[in-house]
Amino acid sequence: MSRAAGLSAESASTARRITQLGVRARDCAPACCATTVSLRLTDGRSRTAGTHPDIDALASFEQDTGEGPGIDALTSPTAVSSGDLVSETRWPRFRYHALGMGLRTFRALPVRGDGMVVVVGLGGYRAGSLPPSAEPPVRALAEEFLDGLVRDHDLATLTVEVGQLRGALATRALVDRATGMVMRALDCDADQAFEVLRGISQGTNRKLRRIAQEIVETDSRLLARRLRGHRPTSR
Repeated sequence: MSRAAGLSAESASTARRITQLGVRARDCAPACCATTVSLRLTDGRSRTAGTHPDIDALASFEQDTGEGPGIDALTSPTAVSSGDLVSETRWPRFRYHALGMGLRTFRALPVRGDGMVVVVGLGGYRAGSLPPSAEPPVRALAEEFLDGLVRDHDLATLTVEVGQLRGALATRALVDRATGMVMRALDCDADQAFEVLRGISQGTNRKLRRIAQEIVETDSRLLARRLRGHRPTSR
């Protein structure tokens, strides 16, 4: 399974990173006036963003219609570009919207990693103003973006796992303490005491941790009385 399988396209962190990638890509690509970013995760979910509302709408339009250089780039090993949208025939609806925003040229650069694809779309006002030489810095930013997503997910996963482990250890310590109190109250061994705890848990349909907590909080002088009827059979 991919390390990125549990990532969410809708998380606030992901949305912020997508926006930041678009702004940084625009600033480092000569003659680029606007950028779109489309992220597709391993499960097919996607998220888009643009550097201003109009270009954001263009990115959403591509996703909604399934037409445009950004869509083609999702399955292309190399950049998909149009030097002059005035004469472009591949994406008639995308062309109409892009020209309406004043864009004359567009280059969509795909970058892949950990089962994900991010496509950075670069738009320019002048025909032929986005040559292949604009790609390397944008590709580097996109690779950094994907690495950052995976690192954040790995850290979040580790934090959850550590929390779960701490909870399990705390529960074990509490159950061990309650088991010891039952042993003293009923004069039985550890296995018999644990069976008493488990029997109470199953009989009352409550978690073992809660039963253990109640026993630990019970005065030792009253515990034997509360456990009356739960005395284990002799082994």
